[in-house]
Amino acid sequence: MRFVIYDDETLEPITVVNLRGVGWKDIERRGRHWRVTVPSPPPTVLMRDSEVPPKFYEMRIVDLWFERFRRKDQESWMCFTKQTDLAMLLLPDWLPGQRATIDELERHNEHLVEILLAAVHL
Repeated sequence: MRFVIYDDETLEPITVVNLRGVGWKDIERRGRHWRVTVPSPPPTVLMRDSEVPPKFYEMRIVDLWFERFRRKDQESWMCFTKQTDLAMLLLPDWLPGQRATIDELERHNEHLVEILLAAVHL
């Protein structure tokens, strides 16, 4: 299910994520506090001798909690975190109105990668 994560102090939206396997009933049954792992960055292929490789064994976790929100006759949940910097590193999902543009950008990026790889292998 798609959730907008808000900063706990400022109530500013941080990111939109798709937490697969988490639904409203899961939140009610299993509790309002959830922990989500932040994906590790991909390994660096080209590194200078002076660079230190990233530590891939460190697991970073974002604590999220949900609070019930009621407006008129509709009830929903809002998602909050105090770890805004880490939450921004979660894999973003896109709102329906953004999806077409993002898909187009991803196609352009894939095409540019193909061109660059073809140029390197000349």
